[in-house]
Amino acid sequence: MNDQAQNILIIGAGAIGCTLAWHLSGKKANVTLLARGRALEAIRQQGITLHKGAQNRGTRLIQTIDHLHAALHWDAIFVCVKQYDLAGVIASLQHADCRNAVIIPLVNGIPWWLLQTHERLRHEAREAWGPAYAGFPDVDATRLIGGVIHIPAQMRDACTVEQGGRDTLALGEIDGSMSERLAALVATIDQSDLQCKASHHIQHELWNKLLGNAVFNPVSALTNATMHQMLNDPGLRTLCAQLMGEVMQVGSALGLPQDISVEARLAQSESAGHARTSMLQDAWAGRRIEGDTLVGSVSRIARCLGVATPMLDGIWALLHQRFMRAS
Repeated sequence: MNDQAQNILIIGAGAIGCTLAWHLSGKKANVTLLARGRALEAIRQQGITLHKGAQNRGTRLIQTIDHLHAALHWDAIFVCVKQYDLAGVIASLQHADCRNAVIIPLVNGIPWWLLQTHERLRHEAREAWGPAYAGFPDVDATRLIGGVIHIPAQMRDACTVEQGGRDTLALGEIDGSMSERLAALVATIDQSDLQCKASHHIQHELWNKLLGNAVFNPVSALTNATMHQMLNDPGLRTLCAQLMGEVMQVGSALGLPQDISVEARLAQSESAGHARTSMLQDAWAGRRIEGDTLVGSVSRIARCLGVATPMLDGIWALLHQRFMRAS
């Protein structure tokens, strides 16, 4: 394995992008953050400050750029944007001279490459994904590494991030192999405070996270409840359990069964404490929510597979009416 520091680009200066940049900076990696607007200006002037719980972990200066430079060489590119912005970012990476870089999308929801590489869904992927699928360019799967990040985080201001709960990251080759590039990337991240593991089954890891995202995000956005409130209110916990059971059934039909019970998965989520889901944060801030990505796409995949999801379909109808109909 090459001991030379890796050149890592992080695209997106939201909570996850800033958290990742803070942890990886100076840890056997040359980290650059692609940011724009107010975030770019603030990070250039002040760096990124990270709070974990009640502790201020300090401020770190991060190298920034505001657009892709063809002259710069990247070993790995982490894409930390909303799913509805992902197609445009992937297309820009195709046009820029980033051919030698491995691309790791760290986004919520079902990645487009999962539908492209799934035997049963391959020819129905456009219908299952929805309108946004048409915007994705064809990307050689060998250029991708799947990623799942478990870090509850939110921005306090343009350059201050609050991190809570878990701080784990799973990476995996789409074909399940244990490649040299995967091992090198995991080793680099392990130099930081983050816990990173190499997964032989990254698709299963993705669906396990979706069990939480497709359930807690819409329920929180519709009720204004935090994770603690959803998991400690008997009615909401029962609703979340029913929704999670349906998402598990869809995963099983896709060949991605989860080796965990619904109740155990709910208990696992209690570590998030009083965190607000990303969808609730977006709803409060008046931003576009990832409703179609996290809920609508699962509902459509269920229809393609002939799996009944009445609770999920109902939540999707409510979410669409409340937040998305006008757009």
